[in-house]
Amino acid sequence: MKSESLPVDLYETHRAGLLAYARRLSGDGVLAEDIVHDAWLLFSRQPSGSVLSPVSYLRAIIRNLLLGRLRRAGIERVSTADFDMTVAGIVDNTVSPEETVATREIVVRIMDAIDAMPDRQAQAIRMYHFEGMKLREVAKVLGVSVPLVHALIAEGMAICNKIRREGQ
Repeated sequence: MKSESLPVDLYETHRAGLLAYARRLSGDGVLAEDIVHDAWLLFSRQPSGSVLSPVSYLRAIIRNLLLGRLRRAGIERVSTADFDMTVAGIVDNTVSPEETVATREIVVRIMDAIDAMPDRQAQAIRMYHFEGMKLREVAKVLGVSVPLVHALIAEGMAICNKIRREGQ
């Protein structure tokens, strides 16, 4: 009968399971062999009996070694890649001057629409969306019910959204 207190017996007993675990994480049988071997070398340096759950500890070592290799591989891919090809793959999120002007025009039209709304509705929208007040706070300031504030804001926002969609 094998005793798991001996490190070699532990390795022989659990090697197949550790290899399967490493293979499942890495997707590569050869890499899994290397990882399990490296994990075993690191584990064997631990003082005997210092690890309460040796198999779980070995699995953690395997996972961490694999993550370290994946990180290094990613860094190496980026550091050895052609600069022009790498830069070409970066999406330019810069807004064009035309888009900036168009957006400003839409904002002006929306603000004009809010100014043209009934006073109570315009105040509710400004307090809620621009000042960050809660519905019940707006209701208290305006002296109306929370459902009415909600309806005022919803109707006003429908108008603003229509203007925004028309401007696109």
